[in-house]
Amino acid sequence: MTRFSLVFLIFVLSSCSMLEIKKIKPGDEKVRLYSDEEKIRDCRYIDEVIGTQGHWYDYLFISNKNLTQGAINDLKTQARAIGANSVHVHTNMAFNTSVTILAQAYYCKPLTKK
Repeated sequence: MTRFSLVFLIFVLSSCSMLEIKKIKPGDEKVRLYSDEEKIRDCRYIDEVIGTQGHWYDYLFISNKNLTQGAINDLKTQARAIGANSVHVHTNMAFNTSVTILAQAYYCKPLTKK
């Protein structure tokens, strides 16, 4: 009975968390991610941001792709919330149970069309 209860609890927790993959919010799609420092050279630094997705109880039920996409969506949401429109991705830390992305948020002047 104890083993069944544990398996049932893990299943219930993971079922709930599958619905909790962080979605991109309206407007966050405008935030751009860069790995090249040259792209943000003339931009104004705002702050550090950390995007995460995954928990110890649900990682077995979420693909690596979805864990990574959730972390990216979280990163964009946080950057936009502080007034950034560009993010320089510094480190992608993949753990066994989650994905964490460390980055710096910047505001870059929009390019003018000619």
